[in-house]
Amino acid sequence: MRRPETDLHLHLDGSLSIDAVKTLADRIEYDFEGKDVKKLLSVGENCESLPDYLKCFDLPGILLQTEEALEYAACDLVKRLAGQGLVYAEIRFAPQLHKQKGLTQGQAVEAVVKGVRAGCLETGIYAGVLLCAMVNGSDAENAETMELAKAFCGEKTVNGVVGADIAGPEGFVPMEHFEGMFKRVYQAGVPFTIHAGECGDYENVARAVAFGAKRIGHGCAAIQSEDCMRLLEREKITLEMCVVSNLQTKAVAGIKEHPLKKFFDRGIRVTYNTDNMTVSDTSLEREAELIMSELGFREEELKKMNEYAIDGAFVGEEVKGRLRKLVLGE
Repeated sequence: MRRPETDLHLHLDGSLSIDAVKTLADRIEYDFEGKDVKKLLSVGENCESLPDYLKCFDLPGILLQTEEALEYAACDLVKRLAGQGLVYAEIRFAPQLHKQKGLTQGQAVEAVVKGVRAGCLETGIYAGVLLCAMVNGSDAENAETMELAKAFCGEKTVNGVVGADIAGPEGFVPMEHFEGMFKRVYQAGVPFTIHAGECGDYENVARAVAFGAKRIGHGCAAIQSEDCMRLLEREKITLEMCVVSNLQTKAVAGIKEHPLKKFFDRGIRVTYNTDNMTVSDTSLEREAELIMSELGFREEELKKMNEYAIDGAFVGEEVKGRLRKLVLGE
């Protein structure tokens, strides 16, 4: 029997199924010009860097430009996650990337939330939505995204927007540039995570914690600094680690160099996640099998990481209590 699992780090546009892509392409009469759809969406074995990895988001970006497409994609993803044995997921996307055909950021958010809720209603799992600002986005667009996060989080509804994030090519703009934005979000009481230390340096991880982030997306580079690791321990920061993705983007040199087990063994709150199921051609089951076979994790340690994920989830205590019963048998 599959273990009940959680995924805190999952991008909507990087996790479209092949069938969903074909359906959405048919709706806009998109011509694949004889190209292999999977090769357009997945990095394969020859990914050289994070920017190279991000090229696989081009086609989803074309397809996800209407409310109907976003709602369909979000609902389809939730149903697939439920079928894989997940009990909770946080699905993130950048609403500013879905305005090419006239949608507002707000309309994009409403469409994704509608799809997520429909999927949750049908399957019985829980899912939250994270709104991503973009490292390479404009200050005005990013500010609007964060205002939407404040407004939607204020609704305190189940299976709705639960927090914020910033994604994109780390280092394209120095992390310090976003300090004011995140301090305002922190003061508004919006939970947030920050992509940091993926392919950047450990100082970005420390800066993200200083901004008020309670979770870090990836955080691999923290292994370079004992002080940074102590910071993560002291502040009880949850790391959303994505092993297959990290190997593909060259965030780590190889599986044996991945810091997940070292972090876990010293008590840092690490979790295993997929990042982008389709771009990375992965699933939580694949991630689990990989870290068990290559890094020596045991079943009870995977359960502990799912416990860390529930503790760090951006949902209320009532939902966390239900999730603990499902995952931990409490």
